[in-house]
Amino acid sequence: MPDTLEALIALTIGLLPGALYTWAFEREAGAWGTRFTDRALRFVGISAIVHALFAPATYLVWVAWVRTGRVAAAQAPLALWLVLVAYVALPLASGTIVGRGTRKRRAWARIFTGPNAAPRAWDHLFAHAPDGWIRLRMKSGVWLSGAFATQTGGGARSYATGYPDEQDLYLVQAVDVDPQTGEFLTDAEGHPVLTDAEGHPVLRGSGILVRWEEVEYLEFIEA
Repeated sequence: MPDTLEALIALTIGLLPGALYTWAFEREAGAWGTRFTDRALRFVGISAIVHALFAPATYLVWVAWVRTGRVAAAQAPLALWLVLVAYVALPLASGTIVGRGTRKRRAWARIFTGPNAAPRAWDHLFAHAPDGWIRLRMKSGVWLSGAFATQTGGGARSYATGYPDEQDLYLVQAVDVDPQTGEFLTDAEGHPVLTDAEGHPVLRGSGILVRWEEVEYLEFIEA
C-alpha cells in the first residue's frame, strides 16, 4: 500500500482509467468480474492501454506545463482541461461501447472479452435481453409458464438478476399451462383453450416471480 499522499495520488490516477472502463462495461453488460483479483487485473490492463495511448499527450503536458511550473503558477491554458476530459471520457466511452456490444452479442466484442464472457449459462441467456416464452418445471413437480419480454405496452418488463446475485426470474406475463405436463390446456374436442386464433399463448395479465433454486427445468423459446 502507498505510504505517502503523492504515492496514493499516483496510484489512483494510474488505475482510474481501468476503473472507469470497468464501471461503464458492467453498467451495460453486468458485473461479470467482481472478485478482487479479476477487478485488479482488469484495472491494471485497461489502465496500461489507456496510458500507452495517452503517452505522447502526457509527455507534452508534463514537459511544457507541469515540469516548468506553469500549472502551479496558474499559467496553463483552459484548453489543457480538454486533456483531462479525454482522460476520463475515453475509458467511459470504451467501456460503454464494449459492454453494449457484449450484451448484444456482437462478434467484434469478443476481441475484448474473449469467446465466453458470461460467467454462467444463466447470464449468457438473459444478459442480451431476449424476448420469448419460458416454461418452468418446479422441483415440486408443478409447471409454470410466462413471457420473458423486455418491452411491453404498459412499460413493465421481465427481469433476470445477473452475476453475482442469486438467480431470480420475473416473468412479466403469466400463461396458464397444465400444471402436471406443462402443455397448454385443451377442451373436450382437443382444441387449445389458452391460445389465440394464431396459436399464440393467451396472457393472464399477471406476472410470476421465481427463484432458480426452486426450478428443476427451464425451457426458453425465442419469440
